[in-house]
Amino acid sequence: MKPLRGGDVVESAGAAGGLGMVGTGDPLRAAETGGGETEARPAEAAVEAWIQQHGEAVLRLAYASLLNRAQAEDVFQEVFIRAYRHADRLRDPDRVRPWLLQVTMNACRDLRRSWWWRRTREGSGLEGLAEAGEGPAADPAAAAVRADVSQAVARAVRALPDGFRETVVLHYFEGLDAAEIARITGVRVGTVHSRLHRARQLLRRQLEAWGVEP
Repeated sequence: MKPLRGGDVVESAGAAGGLGMVGTGDPLRAAETGGGETEARPAEAAVEAWIQQHGEAVLRLAYASLLNRAQAEDVFQEVFIRAYRHADRLRDPDRVRPWLLQVTMNACRDLRRSWWWRRTREGSGLEGLAEAGEGPAADPAAAAVRADVSQAVARAVRALPDGFRETVVLHYFEGLDAAEIARITGVRVGTVHSRLHRARQLLRRQLEAWGVEP
């Protein structure tokens, strides 16, 4: 995937018709109504920094949720377009990462609920897994973490149910604790703990079946 830059976000937001939907406090509104250059540049620079700092985490989570590279990349771009539109609300650096991950989760859930998603997945429940198994070039999640996890572990993680897979990625790959994961995913802390416990059992069982030492 070609790296997305702040300028690309501005261009994509305009091409998507986003200018007409921006609120009065949004940097894009200022760009449209005359104060453009001075207002838009800080937001553009902020988005570039966020992509550098958090882009891999957003892409990893989107891929873990959707198991489809092209759709994960679409979500990645959508998330940072939204970040650009709301840059004035993200002045606290500590809020940025949780906000981006929560928006990523919501975008993936919206996609999975869509008529288009259900139709394209009909009769092919393992479509994403088959595509993910084509190798590192087709697998952005594995490429992002290949220095830390083996292909066998990555395959086992991909095979987990949706909620378990997302929780594992947020905890083990992104380093979030149970309370942070609960806020991002909208479930109770106890549910996060139970998902992690069950996911570890499933991963161990799968790796043992493949003859891989857990």
